[in-house]
Amino acid sequence: MKRRISRNIRIYKYLFLTIGILLILPTANYFRKNNIDLKSIIPLLIFLIICFGLYYLFDKAKTIEFDNDFIYVIGKSEKEKIPLKNVYKVKLTMIELNNLNIWKIDYLNNDGIKKTVRILPRFFNKHFKEFKDLVKNANKDVIIQNWSHSFDIDQ
Repeated sequence: MKRRISRNIRIYKYLFLTIGILLILPTANYFRKNNIDLKSIIPLLIFLIICFGLYYLFDKAKTIEFDNDFIYVIGKSEKEKIPLKNVYKVKLTMIELNNLNIWKIDYLNNDGIKKTVRILPRFFNKHFKEFKDLVKNANKDVIIQNWSHSFDIDQ
């Protein structure tokens, strides 16, 4: 049975898209009726760029699931099935979002290429501890780091 350890944050992309569109409509109407003031349009453009950048970022988000033998990295259009023995590092990063830490999982894909995925574990989720235990059993050389002690952000 597959268990999900990451939040499904891809749905939040629609929030930023909606904010961007709702910001464009009244502003375009205002600028059509009045003269365009450069001082008022620059902050708006910066905010729009941030909204659409966040839309793109959340659109790329991946969902991570696992079972007793594999980890599943599910993206927008692809799904990777990686043996747990190919995971070689699970590390807590210094990045925190809503009092939840982002974790970094390093693994070798099926072609032997090193890849990384960052996850925000689900709140009150016991499956993440179970995932770390399964990885430790599958790969005795795995590095599981439950602390971050420097300003390395996520290295």
